[in-house]
Formats: sequence, structure tokens, C-alpha cells
Amino acid sequence: MIEGFEQMLAGSLHLEEPCYIMGAEFDSVQNEVHIHVGVRKDAMIPCPKCGGSTTRYGYEPTERSWRHSDCLFYRCYVHCQRPRVLCEHCGAQQVNAPFERPHSRFTLLFEGYAMMIMSDVPRRKASALLRCDEKSLTSILSYWVNRTVKEQNLSDVSRIAIDETSFKRGHDYVTVSVDPDQKRVFDVQPGRSKEAVTAMKTKLEQHGGDSANIQAITCDMSASYLPATRENFPNAKQVIDKFHVKKRLLSALDDIRKQEQRKVDKKQEIFRSRRLFMIPEAKMTDAQKNSRRRTFFKLSPNVSSLSDCPVA
Repeated sequence: MIEGFEQMLAGSLHLEEPCYIMGAEFDSVQNEVHIHVGVRKDAMIPCPKCGGSTTRYGYEPTERSWRHSDCLFYRCYVHCQRPRVLCEHCGAQQVNAPFERPHSRFTLLFEGYAMMIMSDVPRRKASALLRCDEKSLTSILSYWVNRTVKEQNLSDVSRIAIDETSFKRGHDYVTVSVDPDQKRVFDVQPGRSKEAVTAMKTKLEQHGGDSANIQAITCDMSASYLPATRENFPNAKQVIDKFHVKKRLLSALDDIRKQEQRKVDKKQEIFRSRRLFMIPEAKMTDAQKNSRRRTFFKLSPNVSSLSDCPVA
């Protein structure tokens, strides 16, 4: 074996005594790399359930294989016949390999790499990149997401942002709750009702959060969200999200523009310049400011300044 290659393989699998690399081979027909891992027969292995002392109880009946991360762009598989132990308290126990998670046919390194790929691309594209079927990737994704959600600590959450989104072509809605300080989604509930907000509060408190410590909640002006947040988070300041505020302001601005357009003769000119009144003052160029000023005073000569204008 190439010098240092064995250490490289052992490192990628997080192998420690009594596990070791027995050998590796390249299958030129299938274009695959196969790594064989052994467990020393004279090693003392603690019980995987209680950690107590055990005696060797042989090996599992057949050798097991796991898909590993590619080696030099070739598919790579790890093979190992895992040992069994006999514990005086727990009975016969199967010892798991250090590079696997229970009930998975993929190594931890492969699953970690798959999760990194799926965080950037859809599963179908990830399936092509990893040369792995979508069903297996779905299983990997579900396990790690559910484990992260189960173990999340929400004791530091002091502000919450709530919004709704649709899926399945807009026929179903879910309520998404976000911790804006940590920039993380911590809960998704079916529907967009008061019950969804109440269920979110329950999830928050189950993971160490306290509804009394929530200082502010951002949501839209929904008839369900506003009373639900007041009831479940009495100490929180209610904040309407900027998207809906902007939407209301632009709608009001458009109504005023339509009213002005009815009063003036140069309807085309005010229509063409309508966007000048939608640009925030701080983001306008000097040319845009001058154009807006000329347009406004030309259409409304009786107003002395933009401050007298209800849309300025």
C-alpha cells in the first residue's frame, strides 16, 4: 500500500483501536474502490448500551458494506464484519462501527458531504452529483434535520418573526417561525391560523424557550396572527413586517396619483413620472430629485414645497 495511504483512509473513517485498515483495492471492472476494516480479536470492547465490561461473542453473520465518499472520483465502499459482545447486564449486543450511524448504509463522512451539497442544490441535482438515488438522500436529510430540530436550544430566543408560505402549488399553507437574531427557522406548523401560533409557542417552551421573555414579534396584519400573538406572547411588542407596510404605502401612493391624474391636463406626464414618487428619498440621485421636483411643481403650482405634498 502507498506510504501514508492507510493513515489517510483511517482518518476519513475516524478509525481508532481496536479498528484498523485491513486493506484496500480498486475494482477496474466496476470502477470502484473497496476498503476493508477489521477489529482486533484480542481487544476489550465495552458494552455499546451500558458501557460495562464484556466478553467477545463472535461477529455478525455476514460482512456489511457502506457507501463512502468518493476516492479520486471513484465510488468508494467500506466493508466490515462488526463484532458482537456479551454483557452480563444487557446480554448479547451488536457493536456499531465508528464510521456509521445506526440503520444507515452510508458512512458519516458521506452523509455530512451529502448534507452540504443538499444545502445548496435541489435533491435531484444532488442525486446526480453524488451518484446516489433520491430516496436515500431524502432519508439522510430527514434524519439529520429531525435530529437537529429535536436537539435545538431555544432558551436565547427573544424575538420572533412569523410568516406564512404556500406549497403544493399554493393549495396548502404553513406558518413559518424564525429567530431573526440567529437567522434560523425553528418551527413550521400546518395552516395559518391561531392554533398554528399556539403550537409554535408550545414548541418554543419544549426546547427551553420562555414566552414571557419574547420582546417583539414581527408578523403581517392577519386576523389570525395578531390576536394569537397578543394572547400567547403578552409581553411582546407587535411589529408589522416591512413588506406589508410598504405594500400599504405604495397602494395609498398609487391612489393619490390616480386622484391627481384626474385633476390635471398632462395625464401622460404624471403617469410616466409615477415611479419617482416610489423611490426612497435617501436612495434617489440628484437627477431623480430634480426631475421629481420639476414634475410636481409643474402639475401642482399652488403648493410651495414638497413638504406640503401628502406624498412627499
